[in-house]
Order: sequence, then structure tokens, then C-alpha cells
Amino acid sequence: MSTGNSVHRFLDTHLEQGRGDAVCARTADRTVTYRQMHEMACRAANAFAAAGVGYETRVALVLPDSPEYLACVLGLLRIGAVPVPLATQLTGQDYARVFADCRPHLAVAGPAQLPTVVSAVRPETVPGAGPWPGAVWTVGAGAGASEHPRLEELMAQAPPHCPIRPTSLDDTAVIQYTSGSTGTPRGVVHLHRGLLAVLRGMPQELGLTPDDVCFSAAKLSFGYGFGNSFLFPFATGAGVLLMPETTDAARVLHLVRQQRPTVLCAVPALYSAMLAVAERDPSLDLSGVRVCVSAGEPLPVSLADRWRDRFGMEIVNGLGSTECLHIFIVTRPGTTPPGSSGTLVDGYEAVVRDDDGRDLGPDQIGHLWVRGEANAARYWNQHPKTQATMVGGWTRTGDQVRRDADGVYHFVARSDDLLKVGGHKVAPAEIEECLLRHPEVHECAVVGLSGQHATTELTAFVRLRQEPDDPAAARRRLRAHVRENLAAYKRPRTIEIVEDLPRTPTGKIARHVLRQERPFAGAGR
Repeated sequence: MSTGNSVHRFLDTHLEQGRGDAVCARTADRTVTYRQMHEMACRAANAFAAAGVGYETRVALVLPDSPEYLACVLGLLRIGAVPVPLATQLTGQDYARVFADCRPHLAVAGPAQLPTVVSAVRPETVPGAGPWPGAVWTVGAGAGASEHPRLEELMAQAPPHCPIRPTSLDDTAVIQYTSGSTGTPRGVVHLHRGLLAVLRGMPQELGLTPDDVCFSAAKLSFGYGFGNSFLFPFATGAGVLLMPETTDAARVLHLVRQQRPTVLCAVPALYSAMLAVAERDPSLDLSGVRVCVSAGEPLPVSLADRWRDRFGMEIVNGLGSTECLHIFIVTRPGTTPPGSSGTLVDGYEAVVRDDDGRDLGPDQIGHLWVRGEANAARYWNQHPKTQATMVGGWTRTGDQVRRDADGVYHFVARSDDLLKVGGHKVAPAEIEECLLRHPEVHECAVVGLSGQHATTELTAFVRLRQEPDDPAAARRRLRAHVRENLAAYKRPRTIEIVEDLPRTPTGKIARHVLRQERPFAGAGR
């Protein structure tokens, strides 16, 4: 069957090729085959259609990762509707703002998220709440669930077959909200064309086959996780391991050891946390995993080295964005130099340009522009931002990079993070990498804060491996370390020892929070 609707590639093709009984999705205590997922998706599609959902109707999904979540995504695509995956940790005001922006016809919420989602449509509880969504469904039992239709019951009553509604390749397939690591999230509109185009890249890079089981600690609501747990395994007939619970290093390691996935995808902060757990348990074994992937934020060289030394595996480091759907530059262990971002993934082009849009030569630092059929069509309801970011088929990624003479890209900083200190351009990532090489440092973030006379002062927020007996002495040791390894203008003026670092719902360090008047200042400077 030829159709512009991408759902055929992700689901129906496996049944047509005789793989219906292959494992599609599993959790710690449940397994779903591709045939069973097809029926679940058809039942979900019919339940949505009966509720008035149709072509390009938006439905917000506020769910923990589960087979039902995937059935909702597939069911909505099946009838030409648009899933809007949202992080489960948002506040009622966050949901209210997103609902006002994308105006979903329905929202489907997990039991833990239901009260917060419901509050987002009640002006008496969340100021500014609007009439969207028109109804809220829930999955499983939970507080207040009796007042809202349960997805499982609606699916049980719906017919088990649903034909694919034809769409154009250029119809909207999904709206993904950016993680908000630099502020307010934006809705990124991806087309069916893009969902199919992205499959030329990372599935081949990772060598995915039907024998693989992919496990992404990054959730389906995160663009990175959406590719890891849906687009790539479903395109190749692989299985996916889902963890409904919140991401926790010990829990992730337990599930990996128990279920033995072959592909592990996470963000650098989680790899660091897993190493901390592994240091306390020398027997930890990840022998079932054949490849580890990191994306979402820069992977420190020191962290990659420690992971290789402990588990005997290189981490594949990816650079990507929600606007480009997934990873567009990736390292190839044994080929690309350590510490680099790698080379282009198939299906993408890239150039490095200066502030005026002129192409730069090798080893010149500039703005990264990326072009590919998988790139987003636009931002939802933000035409000026679309015009500024998506220019002539190119997407301005907001990354500062350099490309060497061999075509290897090296990440320098986010454009928003690159600082000018005393007339010098300073990349926080270089300072962070230096601090991370100190044996006492678990993680850190460097930002620029306003100093006297409107100058920019470098401030390092540092989380240590152990709480120091003498914070002042610990700071002196860190200062000595940076004096030995960094030029004077790159040394932080202030070092704050903190208990934790603020994070976005996707696990990235929320640097925009750190810039707000030192809200996380801990044991001093």
C-alpha cells in the first residue's frame, strides 16, 4: 500500500512481511508483539475518531512511556491526526500555556499526571487556563480517574480494525515541544515526509536490525527519545524496552541488567549518574548492550573515557535538535577523534557561517546551519521565529562549532551560552570539561552573570562527588586546578558548590535558571 501516511512504514509493513509475532514493545513485566500493537493502535484510532478526532486534529499525550503511549501515537497517525507528546513533569501553568498554544481537542494523561493536566483547563486553579483540551482521558487508575474516560475501556469497546487514512507527505505528523533549556518551549511541526526521511540516518549508523532491543532512558516526550523508542525501532522491526517510571540511574541499570537491551540511549548526566552507581557495585554487568548513544547536551571527554574504562564500550556521541528531528552529526568510534562531535549523518548537510551568514573555512568557529528533508516545517504559531531560524531550507541550530580539514565537527558552545569576557570569546563547555577532570567533581555548569559595571563574570556551579568537610578548602583546590589548566580570562570568578543542578524535563541542565540571581547558591563561593 502506497500512502503518504508514515504509519504504514512503522507498523503495517511488519505484518505484511510476516513479522507480526515479533516482539514490538516490552516493559519489566509485559510484552506486546507487532500484531498486538497493530490491534491496540487500531482500537485507539477508532476511539479517537469516535470522539471527533480527525485530520490534523491535535491530541496532547501526557503519559509515562508504555505500550499504550505508542498505541496512541500510532492510532493518531493512522487517522491523520497529530500527537503532541508533552513531558510528564510540567506544572499546571506549563500545560495551560502549551494547551493555549496548540489547542488540542483531547488530552490523554497518566494517573500521576491527571490532576495537574485537569488543573490546566480550570481558570480557578490556573490563571489564564483556556477551553483546551475539550476533554481529558486517562490511562489506568488514579485520583479523580472516575470522572474521566479511561483509554483502556474505550479501546476495548472500539473495533479492532481501522484502515489507514491517506495523507500527504506534507501533512503535519507530530508537534514536538522543545525542552526549554534556554527558556519557553516552542512547538516544532514535523511532517510525515520528515518522519520518513530521518530513517535514512541513525538506524543505519547504529546498524539496527529486527534482533535489536532499544532502550531509551530519554522519554518519548523528548525528541531524542521519540526517535530512540519509536521512529527507529519501529522502522526496522526491532523491539523497544520501555520504562514507565521516572529516570533514575539505579533503576535504569537494574532494568538493563534484567532485560538485556542491545542499544542504550541516554543523556550525559545519566551516564555520569550510572557510573556513580557502578563505582559502588563492581559486579554491574552491561554485557547485553552492544552500543551506547548520548545526545541532548555535550558529552565530556572525561565522562566518555570513564565509561569506556568501566564497561569496555565507547559512547556514540550525537549532536541533534528538535528542529532537525534527531541527531544530524555523530561520532564513529575508532574513526572520529575523541572529544569531537563527529561527522554528518546521512540525509543531512551542514555549513558553518559567521554572524552575517557567510560561509567559514576549516577550523573557524561559527554558527552551525543544517539542511535535510527531516527538518521541521515551522514553529507552531510563531511565524517570526520560524523566519529567523528556518531560512531557505536551512535550520540555524543555535550551536557554535568548528569544522576541521577532515570534515569533523567540534562543538564549542550553544550560541546563547557563548560568552564575551574581557573582550575574549569564552565557551563554557571548555571550562566545564576542565573542572570535570578534577577527581572531586561529579558535574558542573558554567554561566555568565552580570558583574559590576555591566561586565560578564564567569560563575561555575559545581556538584561534588561527596559533600566536603570544608567547602572553602574544596573551592581552593578547584581554583588551583583551573589555574593550572586554563588561561586567566577563562577562569571562573566565582565557584558555587551546590547540592544539585536545576534540570529541564528532559534532563538537560537548565542554564537559564542558573542565570537568575544565583538561585542555587550552596556552600558559598
